[in-house]
Amino acid sequence: MSLTQIGPVYSGRASAVRAGEVVLSLVASGLVGMRGWTGVRRLQHPYDRSLQLGLDRLAALCVRAGRDAPVGVQDLVGVWCAERSMNLWPLEFDPDAQVDGERLLIGGEPSEFCLEWAVSAQDVVSEVHENALVKEIKKMAAQLGRPELYARWRLFVTEHAVLVPDAFVAAKNAVLEVPQWATWIEESYGRVTAEMTVGGRAAVCGGCGQWISPRADGRVRCRVWRCARRPDLPEPNWVEARGAWRLEPELVRFVALPGGPELDLARQLAARGARVVLYPKLDALDLVAVWPDGYSVGVDVKDWRSPYLLARRIKMFPAWGADDPHAYGRGCLVVPYDRVRANPNYMKILARRSEALRAQPQVEVISDRDLVASCPDLGVMGEVVCGP
Repeated sequence: MSLTQIGPVYSGRASAVRAGEVVLSLVASGLVGMRGWTGVRRLQHPYDRSLQLGLDRLAALCVRAGRDAPVGVQDLVGVWCAERSMNLWPLEFDPDAQVDGERLLIGGEPSEFCLEWAVSAQDVVSEVHENALVKEIKKMAAQLGRPELYARWRLFVTEHAVLVPDAFVAAKNAVLEVPQWATWIEESYGRVTAEMTVGGRAAVCGGCGQWISPRADGRVRCRVWRCARRPDLPEPNWVEARGAWRLEPELVRFVALPGGPELDLARQLAARGARVVLYPKLDALDLVAVWPDGYSVGVDVKDWRSPYLLARRIKMFPAWGADDPHAYGRGCLVVPYDRVRANPNYMKILARRSEALRAQPQVEVISDRDLVASCPDLGVMGEVVCGP
């Protein structure tokens, strides 16, 4: 007697969940690979390999589950990713992944949910350039005995998305005693192209401060998800494009955008009198803040929509002796308040899912708003610095 198998064949639910996460990561990575910084390109072959692999695995799971599979990549992208929320896909997910109602494409662009599930290591160009440059800067700064140079570079590129010619030359000459500095700036920026401009000018978002490439319909609207959701997003700032330079897309994605919440927090703490050191010991932490009364806090800022994914990426906090110039008495993993407000279970999922947090119970998970409120305000302005 033959039996018809209905549903996936797995050794257990954990295997089914892993299979679902692999498909989701592959498809999300493929969508991001098609996107670049300027939006999802017109569908045409060859497709991103991750997208094709995701389609193949999804089709196999659909067959095992007795469900209709996507009919090619265009159906996967145009219907499944753009119109169906993930809970309607024939995949299993852990409840803490919170996939209900989430779509991979919104308005033709990868959603924030999609961006976080994408595996950035498969973006070869970005991975090679961003990682190689960052590693080179850290290595040289260490060899020179000038670890603050890395923090200074990171601060600069986070704050300067577009440079007019004179500003670009000034940036290259900002640290004349370190000849490598000019090379780091050159490798961090590329020319502003005609496709980036409107009427001979380049747009810089009034929210996140990063450059905006116009959409196909000519509209200029920031694609960063926190900006896209803001009803009060300021109008873009416009920069003369002739001879201008813009931050490389991979540095926008992996350095400048994550750096925004870190710098915002640093400045809020400084406004209450703290002395804040950025990226101490070549980014061992995002910042160490010394309160006006001398109490010190080591901080790692994590701006993630998904606590389920963030939990996998939390690392151990460094242990520095009391005589270390960056010693801190309190370790804090800081999450932007709007993330916690939008997801009441954020902190619970993070605590439940993070092995690193369980291994270091002394580390406090706190919102940026609560950390700022805990800093005593004596009415004296502090400072944000890149060195001891």
